[in-house]
Amino acid sequence: MSSAYLPYIRYCIFMGNLGFFSNAIFGFILVYLTLFHVKRQFGSYKYLLANFQVLGFIFAAFEFLFHTFLHTYNASLIYFSLSRPLGLSNFQMEWMMGVYTGLYSATICQLAIQFIYRYWAIFDTAKLKYFNGAFYLLWVGYYSFFGVLWAFAVGHFFAMDGFGRKYLGDEILLRYERNITEIPVLGLIAYEGDGIRWRNVYGLSLMTLISTVQYSIIIVCGHQMFVGMRTKLTALSPQHRRLHRQFFRALMIQITAPTIILFCPVFFMIYVPFADLEMSFPSCIIQSGFTVYPALDSIIMMSCVSEYGRVLKNFLKNTTAKYKEPKLRKRR
Repeated sequence: MSSAYLPYIRYCIFMGNLGFFSNAIFGFILVYLTLFHVKRQFGSYKYLLANFQVLGFIFAAFEFLFHTFLHTYNASLIYFSLSRPLGLSNFQMEWMMGVYTGLYSATICQLAIQFIYRYWAIFDTAKLKYFNGAFYLLWVGYYSFFGVLWAFAVGHFFAMDGFGRKYLGDEILLRYERNITEIPVLGLIAYEGDGIRWRNVYGLSLMTLISTVQYSIIIVCGHQMFVGMRTKLTALSPQHRRLHRQFFRALMIQITAPTIILFCPVFFMIYVPFADLEMSFPSCIIQSGFTVYPALDSIIMMSCVSEYGRVLKNFLKNTTAKYKEPKLRKRR
């Protein structure tokens, strides 16, 4: 039983690799079509779409390179890696693991930004100027700031100390056959003796605050669009109405699917240590779905917005025609 959870590690590594390569393929297709072939009606929104996919690719690349894992044990959530690529020390790896979680935060922020854009595109088009030119850097700074803040919360407040290593050492050795001093490890431990570990609570509170701000933006903008979209869209042309509805449907699927399947279970795992249950669970099973989501997001967008289907069909048709033309000339 000492290596009981190592098969789950292999599964998570497989999912991480799958997420990286699938995102490279589908993300590239979406970015390529958005920037070079879909030219009508998208405006500066196409840069938001491309930016989101690039960030998703970096997110998947981090997992592909570093392979991080979550594990729930009694009153703790352990975040660790069994490898140290590029010759990094444990300290450096722990901060890279923090940066990886910061990228997760930045993706949530980018979804919130997309909701702001779609809301203004329907109800206050004059404000869309803040997505053009140098103003766009404000949004880059927005998701970068919260990403760095999240990474700091994880890297600083969840750093291991003597108590943490003693509390988790036997579990890591039992389940993953590693000495806790030899691998990069971060951990959220709810209690120390009879008291709360406030250092970990501070980091968790900061992460919760960031998530609450982003989801509040998403919920408010989504609700306002749902309520007021029918009235506002009657003033637009049928083509613009169809496009706005398609973007709204894509945004709702983009946030609903990962919220139910991924984000809620993960936040449950973050808070469950405070219940102080006697348990040992490889939470990396839940975590493994994160790297697949950016590719899923690309598929959602291309499926919901009909313009992508039309452009992709024309692109494939023209490419096939160019390939067949030399063969016809040779026959003649």
